[in-house]
Amino acid sequence: MNDSLAPNIDRRPVYWALTVTGIMFAIWFGIHFVGEQRYYNTAWWQSWRPIVLKSEPQIAQPVEVRDQWRNALTVVQTGKGLYFLSGTKYVPSAGTPMVVQANDQWELYLCTADGQRCMAIHSFCAGAVWPKVKRDASGHAEGCYAPYLGKRSAEDLQKPPPPPGPHRAGPGKRFRQIPPPVGVSHPREWAALMGLPVPDEQTSPVKP
Repeated sequence: MNDSLAPNIDRRPVYWALTVTGIMFAIWFGIHFVGEQRYYNTAWWQSWRPIVLKSEPQIAQPVEVRDQWRNALTVVQTGKGLYFLSGTKYVPSAGTPMVVQANDQWELYLCTADGQRCMAIHSFCAGAVWPKVKRDASGHAEGCYAPYLGKRSAEDLQKPPPPPGPHRAGPGKRFRQIPPPVGVSHPREWAALMGLPVPDEQTSPVKP
């Protein structure tokens, strides 16, 4: 067959599709990278969000680890109470000194005493002892708090939560059985319960 008679295939759509795919992959990788850095409060993330508050060391005792897909959770007991941590990457061994850290945006982490190997604090139960978590009549865990850094008004935060939906089977079922906190509020209001030296608002290095 004469090559001169072969059809001239336009490869530009193929190149365009490959370019778009590469850009989408680069964006996904960037978002995933930044999320991981923030999740575990790495040195790279601290260069953008410096740590400004740190508690005294607390002796940690992991009491439950749930390594479920999309619902990974670690529960750590210290003398201050129970910490519900997001993820299972850096589960502390029993007896490890841990510190609570807060950056200039009031993002909370439980880290080893040297400030490394951090995990984000999902919620905190002051003075609680695992598994004896007290609940009120609505099933909410007493003395537990979850950080809220949004811009909703205090009145909105005080509104009762919607009634829980029916329990469904699936990988998230056990995650939904975690004791929900009584209060969802700014960490400034209860950070001292974790041992953080909360400064005066006028001189605080963290943003309100």
